[in-house]
Amino acid sequence: MINRRRTLTAVCGALVAALVGCTPVTPAPTAAPTPAPDFTQPGVATAMVHQLLTQAGSTKVLMLRIDADNVQVSVLADDKPVTWAYRDGQAGKVNSDLQYVDQATFDVDRFNLSDVGALFRAAAGQCGSASRQSLTIVDSSGGEVAMSVSTEPESRTVFFNPDGTLTPLLNFDTYSGVSAGVRDALGDRAMVYSVSVISDQGVTAEFPASGSTNGIVRRTRGAKVPVITTTRSGGDLRPFAATRVSAAAIWKVVTQTRGQADIAEGSKWSVTIDNREKLTAPRMYFSFGFTVVVADIDGTIIR
Repeated sequence: MINRRRTLTAVCGALVAALVGCTPVTPAPTAAPTPAPDFTQPGVATAMVHQLLTQAGSTKVLMLRIDADNVQVSVLADDKPVTWAYRDGQAGKVNSDLQYVDQATFDVDRFNLSDVGALFRAAAGQCGSASRQSLTIVDSSGGEVAMSVSTEPESRTVFFNPDGTLTPLLNFDTYSGVSAGVRDALGDRAMVYSVSVISDQGVTAEFPASGSTNGIVRRTRGAKVPVITTTRSGGDLRPFAATRVSAAAIWKVVTQTRGQADIAEGSKWSVTIDNREKLTAPRMYFSFGFTVVVADIDGTIIR
């Protein structure tokens, strides 16, 4: 009888131990993971850009790139490019293949980054794609710093003014397009060698290069892109005041000439304004197909 009791006691003890061992253990509560920032939301990208600039210790920005979940900023430090970025939940210094070749630096506060999402939506409306959008600010050519939004797969890049408005698309076969194109190409230059307008392409202005006896700076405003600046050597034209160039005078000759004789009403045209004849004032040399028209700087046709 005693042995039987001892056996029952052992069996019950084993069952109790087994039941205790099978009892689920409630895990200790853990903190919820921090949600990844969405840089398309108002104010989020700006805050991260300034955080990265503080970490980098420089405000001489060479390039800025913002995606929905990443921010990358390259700055000039001790005359060398250094890149900091927020990626995969961490902000820090990263490797970059960016080279410094005298690109213009810029102040990010010149650009309206308060709502990157709004910029992305505006870009999608113009180019027709919102696939993996990326905003970039960089010296696009000759010191012209531009803000743009591109996509992957690549569609047409959309450009913005620093205030966040879209860079206008220009039609150079209209008075308003010629006026805006001439204004953009001339910029704030006082003297100019020549100004050219091609009705289906753009406006180009050439200037004396600063500090050079024979260098020429060329600024071109295309229909869908902001001003592109290049330089070249040579040239023997006589410079004249940029204020002499008048979009109204250009358009006056176009409207007077088209539709007459063998020149169709909607024909393409081009004009170059310069002082190739070394006169007291520059002249305008138009082409309408094979027809050449010469006018004075005020738009009066000479021949």
